[in-house]
Amino acid sequence: MDQKGPLLIKEAKKLSHGQQFFGKFLILEKNHRRTKDGKEIYNLRMGDTSGEIDAIVWESCPVAGKLETGAVIAMLGDMGSFNGKIQINAKKVKVQEDEDPLHYVRQPGVPLATLQQKLDEMLAVIDDPYLQLLMESIFTPDFKERFYKGTAAKRIHHNYNGGLLEHTLSVAELCNETADHYPHLNRELLLCGALLHDIGKLDEYEVKVTPQYTVEGRLIGHIVIGSEFISKHIAKLRLQGLDFPEELEWMLKHMILSHHGNLEYGSPVIPLFPEAFVLHEMDDLDAKMFIFSNKIEEHDGEEELFTNYDSFFGQQFFTYRYQSQGKIEK
Repeated sequence: MDQKGPLLIKEAKKLSHGQQFFGKFLILEKNHRRTKDGKEIYNLRMGDTSGEIDAIVWESCPVAGKLETGAVIAMLGDMGSFNGKIQINAKKVKVQEDEDPLHYVRQPGVPLATLQQKLDEMLAVIDDPYLQLLMESIFTPDFKERFYKGTAAKRIHHNYNGGLLEHTLSVAELCNETADHYPHLNRELLLCGALLHDIGKLDEYEVKVTPQYTVEGRLIGHIVIGSEFISKHIAKLRLQGLDFPEELEWMLKHMILSHHGNLEYGSPVIPLFPEAFVLHEMDDLDAKMFIFSNKIEEHDGEEELFTNYDSFFGQQFFTYRYQSQGKIEK
């Protein structure tokens, strides 16, 4: 081999085309198909704590064990490309049954304990009696434990255990700072909307090793699930003889239903009041900043300064980062 291993994905991506290496990776996605001439192929999306990469396993490649999503594999392969995108051509694969898949799963960029503390601090800001009552009924100790482990997506952004908490807090912090700049905004309503906007993702996805859609998630989606979740909790409060304003219920549900911004991206309604609009913009900002940062960090293109064209986002990403030099001596 030209390179010893095991190498991380970010290290493998720096190798030259055709260079051989060894690595251990988690199978994130698997697609088994046949070519026109009847040959079997596995297209794999693989990951580790440093990133993700595609691989192709041809029929002639020796495979020990069963290739399944969530399995850890040891792979000897050559760096290659397909349609201008980096791809590993597998030469030998062995399933690592004794390896813990969680060791290959990406984690939040901030320690979980720090995120948990931030959540409690954000909840403490809410002192409106109705909103406080609702948030206390939702964020019980048991529910928090579940919330800590949620994912924000299957693939696009914050797609790992703790990703939902990380993304939710980032959106809430952005909303909180926006409320500083626009004092006419209802800060507590905005924060509640931010903390609850993706709550439906707890039922949209299940996270064993990698995030997968649930049946409910595929059929209904997190936006509607989230709105129904709020309705159920408010109905529960009313059954206990507690008051909750109907107009406030409408606004909270509207913020969840409109946070994708338009019908094209899955929201059944567009934002119709300032707090709903701000929530949509901050949610969109945080998700896209995650995407830009990941694209720059992983840089899986063949050009020096640009990623390959990404058909999902409809663009390339410029990867050069200018570092400020400080004052120039005159």
